[in-house]
Amino acid sequence: AGFVAVMVLSAAPAIVLGHVSPNAVDAQGHAHAESTLFIKLAYETLFALIAGYVTARIAVRKPFVHVLAMAAIVLAGRAFISVATWDVLPLWFNLGVLVLIIPAALLGAKLSELRNRSTA
Repeated sequence: AGFVAVMVLSAAPAIVLGHVSPNAVDAQGHAHAESTLFIKLAYETLFALIAGYVTARIAVRKPFVHVLAMAAIVLAGRAFISVATWDVLPLWFNLGVLVLIIPAALLGAKLSELRNRSTA
């Protein structure tokens, strides 16, 4: 469920960004302006956090293990995208997205755990 959340959430801002600021992305949908890339990095990190939260909430047992598995799948998919866009997007963006996926997902799991403790 967390993986699906990341995929669905990631598609929407890319579409909105293309409509709101058509000059922000090229014909292939790649952003080149640093400000646009920072926005993309921020929302991709946020979505990893949300996916971690959702995955931890629905996990019956060992939510952190489930979150790590989900984050590994997302990381593998994102690594494939990074390799495909390695020569198109700046190094800092490709590495930044890859480095932030797992910590953001684990933070989402931690927030879920804290919420569970406060409602228990």
